Amino acid sequence: MKRVLLCLAAFLVPAAALAADCDTLVGAADTAKGPDLVRAYGAVANCDSSAADGAFNVFLRKSTDIDTATGLALVAIDHQVYTPVWNMLERVKDYSQRDAIATKVGAACTDHPNVVQFLQGAYYGLRDIQFVAWSNALDACESPDVTKWMRSIIAKPPGVPYDEKYNAIGDAYVKHEHVDALPVLQRAAVAASHNGGPFNAIIDKMDTAVHPHTLGQPDAKPEDEAKLTEALVAVANAVPPEQAALVADRLYNAGAHEAAAGLLRRVYPDRVTAAGRLQYGAASIERCDKQAVLHYALVLDPAKRWSILPDLDGPMRAFKPRLKCDAKTPWPIEATPEPVKSPDDAEAWAEKELDQLTKDGVDAKIRKEKDVVLP
Repeated sequence: MKRVLLCLAAFLVPAAALAADCDTLVGAADTAKGPDLVRAYGAVANCDSSAADGAFNVFLRKSTDIDTATGLALVAIDHQVYTPVWNMLERVKDYSQRDAIATKVGAACTDHPNVVQFLQGAYYGLRDIQFVAWSNALDACESPDVTKWMRSIIAKPPGVPYDEKYNAIGDAYVKHEHVDALPVLQRAAVAASHNGGPFNAIIDKMDTAVHPHTLGQPDAKPEDEAKLTEALVAVANAVPPEQAALVADRLYNAGAHEAAAGLLRRVYPDRVTAAGRLQYGAASIERCDKQAVLHYALVLDPAKRWSILPDLDGPMRAFKPRLKCDAKTPWPIEATPEPVKSPDDAEAWAEKELDQLTKDGVDAKIRKEKDVVLP
């Protein structure tokens, strides 16, 4: 098998960092290779943990393959010598080798329990980019203790819109728990909506829990799709209207039209009329040559549609033509992107649409049509 060489940056180790009585053991790094190098470092660690801390980079520089570098890291972790291991990936120039080392360290967590503490310390002690370099270890670690810890982190989102370390924890947690991650993510999304936290990122994680977007993965099960829809609706009903609108839009785009429509009163509580309806402005544009008539109407909907456009084709093109020439294509239809507060707002929107036609060099007129009442 072809040897995989590690590309390590040059560095210096202060001699003062090594315990004097372990110097002879450190010297073994000059001649030992592979497993012998790992055993030699283990002798240093058994001699003195401080010496092992200072000598780690000496031994790492002598390693020439991924397995040896991983072995050195695990010896250090077993002796709770964490700091040089946290920093070791920065010394590996090849990113694929970094990932391989992180994966092997994480996969060893059940046989090396201190790996759990090592990863936890990395989360609290390292900069974002340093911690993210170890994200493959989180993915590979099958220890229930790591999963439990990640669950506790996810449940308390930071009060910033995006946090790289929190995002890495979220990615790993979803890979471990899949659809079972939804309850914790649901609570986290609600918390983030109230503290200015990473709401959008958490909603993305909820989707990934059901749709991993990994090549070769089977389609989501219908029952898992239903769990996702239920969780998203629960989030929308517990967050402010702005965030609820984002969730409803996602549901609609995912094909859950009924669930999205069911959130309309939550998203637009101040726009529901006394009759329980929502009002929209809509227009169809009769146009030929450089002439146009903008037929606009107030649309009344019983809060049953997240998007009214699919149901406007018939009524908005049924108005009596007003131009002497015939339009060569079906009249384009437009509508306000969300419900309006009053008929005056619908009329103001229509006037802006008319202004745009005029700016485009069209001789356009506006005509108010009868209200369109959707069933």
